[in-house]
Amino acid sequence: MNRRQRKGDGKRSSPQPVSALMSGRISASNVSRVFAEAVRHHQAGGLAEAERHYRQVLAVVPHHADSLHLLGVATFQAGRADLAIELIAQALAVQPDYPEALCNLGNALTNLSRLNDAAASYRKALDLAPNYLEPLVNLGNVLESLGKPDEAIDCYRRTIALQPSLSEAHNNLGVVLYGQGRVDEAIASYERTLEINPGFVMALNNLAAAQLARGEPAAALDAVRRSLRTGESDDAKALLVACLSRVRDVGSDSGLRPLVARALSESWGRPDQLARVCISLIRLDPEIAGCVRRAVETWPQPLPAKILFGERGLAAATADQLLIALLDAAPVGDVEMERFLTMARRALLDAAGDAAATAEGLGFHSALARQCFINEYVFAVSADERLAAEALRESLSAALDTGAPVPVSLLLAVATYFPLQTVPQWAKLLEMPWPKPVASLLTQQLHEPEEERRLAADLRRLTEIDDSVSLAVQSQYEENPYPRWVKLPRAKKADCIGSYLRQTFPMAALAPAPATDRMEILVAGCGTGQHPIRTAQQFAEARVLAVDLSRNSLAYAARKTRELGISSIEYAQADLLKLGSFDRRFDVIEASGVLHHLRDPRCGWRTLLSLLKPGGFMLLGFYSEIARRDVVRLREFVAGRGYGSTPDEIRRCRLELMEMDGGDRSAQAAPSDMFSISACRDLLFHVQERCFTLTEIELFLRENDLTFIGFEIASDVVHAYRSRFPDDRAATDLARWQIFETENPDTFAGMYQFWIQKKQ
Repeated sequence: MNRRQRKGDGKRSSPQPVSALMSGRISASNVSRVFAEAVRHHQAGGLAEAERHYRQVLAVVPHHADSLHLLGVATFQAGRADLAIELIAQALAVQPDYPEALCNLGNALTNLSRLNDAAASYRKALDLAPNYLEPLVNLGNVLESLGKPDEAIDCYRRTIALQPSLSEAHNNLGVVLYGQGRVDEAIASYERTLEINPGFVMALNNLAAAQLARGEPAAALDAVRRSLRTGESDDAKALLVACLSRVRDVGSDSGLRPLVARALSESWGRPDQLARVCISLIRLDPEIAGCVRRAVETWPQPLPAKILFGERGLAAATADQLLIALLDAAPVGDVEMERFLTMARRALLDAAGDAAATAEGLGFHSALARQCFINEYVFAVSADERLAAEALRESLSAALDTGAPVPVSLLLAVATYFPLQTVPQWAKLLEMPWPKPVASLLTQQLHEPEEERRLAADLRRLTEIDDSVSLAVQSQYEENPYPRWVKLPRAKKADCIGSYLRQTFPMAALAPAPATDRMEILVAGCGTGQHPIRTAQQFAEARVLAVDLSRNSLAYAARKTRELGISSIEYAQADLLKLGSFDRRFDVIEASGVLHHLRDPRCGWRTLLSLLKPGGFMLLGFYSEIARRDVVRLREFVAGRGYGSTPDEIRRCRLELMEMDGGDRSAQAAPSDMFSISACRDLLFHVQERCFTLTEIELFLRENDLTFIGFEIASDVVHAYRSRFPDDRAATDLARWQIFETENPDTFAGMYQFWIQKKQ
């Protein structure tokens, strides 16, 4: 997040020096006139004309300090920081006591990441003009980047003492305080910033982030909505999703629905982060709420369409764009909503020959069919219902065989129970005209799987796969690529891995990253592509190699990568246990949610370390033994009942789990992992899984001389940890984290996800 602001500047990466656009200091009338004209063009934004006039002055007076300085400013603003440094240095050679030139030299040096030189230049400017605000603020920014937060805080407080109404200084002070874990003080700084400048978008976003860290998602939501009303930014959009994923009750706020609908359709965050709030808002519609209530009250007894939907329920469902968007985006992770959708599917089956009913609910029924494909047909199905669905599939096959017309109702009913590619001669469906919602369904169920088959055939294989555990894991993910995702938020671009980690972990002890012309990244166990795609978007200049055991998962990843227009990822099939002989070395390796599925996770970890350059970074993800306790109990229950891992067995198993404890059991385990076949199989039926403790991880890090950088975890968790252990401000003591997790056993309910660095 771009959270700091320079004096006179809204962009941290490209400061715009403005303080020195002043009148000239020479007396020759003609030169003075040309110089004044140059300044006029400069102040109006005419950089080319300004540069031409400055050079005219310098042709007459080569050592004209103001022209040299301001020509440097203009070239900097035009994106030529190296030339700007040269020109401003010439001005300072003529006139060393020129604080404005020293300040702008510091800005140009900062732009080229020459931070120590920039700090020296700002200090010289302040020696000449101690009350000069611009170098004082910018020195604070540089000092924070150099890992000197106390000195940065001193700069901002000196600035505030000189000019209490300078909102940038209050905001920047808040940023440093927040980075030091002093969240309450940071919030006070942001609130003071907004008292001075209520429309300061950056401060509103910073306030929202700090309030989230303090465990106040409702207050954070209010701040980020103010930010979005003032001026939309990517930071505010991401923060909105973070707030909505944590706020417990959105009430009946009618103004929230359009924001949530945009967030879902425009991918401001992951759909699963928005699913719960979407369902809450959808159920504010009394017609849809009535449908859900009737389905829950009579479950598992199916209801006829007229009773399930009532007079207006089907029309309301079809008209609800938030509901349609949710069905299109991700598995619907809610037991009661699933029961309504399961009954709606049965009603569609029963009405397969009713053209009028299909026309009325076309948008909803098409979205329901797309939802069923996304969740891999996880909804419960009775024996008689399956027989009826199979009969309809035979009817569809016969129509394609004879060339008879195919009613939309027939196509949709079949598509809610089976992938359309299971219908013989399915390709004929692509030759027929269809309404737009149905055409989208055919793209999802016919075009995209066919593209994946073509891509799978072209994938390179880097290693053999012959280990028995690796073969079993491969088989699972060939049958059920996981996760089957539809949308991802676009990752925010980072300059390099070092700057990303410094911003994410401002108090971590980071050694300099290895120098490289082009960063090399390995994503080991890339699955269906979410990790390598995020990484390629973050580090656009990097070259990414993504490997996995499963060819079908890789093909899914390759299709989504093409869909997003990314060309920097190479996908290949490999067993990471056999990558030790690979001749490439990497600056960054990601292996999140992978090593714990190996026969010997430590062996796999050491293999990856052998591929990591000295000084390189690694992102890892392991299941927590403590946080996974409920999953272990559920697996024991599943094994005790003798359930297999076929789709039918998974459906029966999850149905039993959902009916235990009033339907709440699944939510206690892992809500998002119970609502598709592949996710449920990964959760409860995995062929190989090993959980870890932080004590074990710390021992491995110590044995292999690795530096722990920090956890990727919600900011409110870090805040709670620092409150518990205030002397570990960097939050890197794994022994204390082990204590914290024991006291708060759901802390790592997802995984331990953390960064480490290999010693040089």
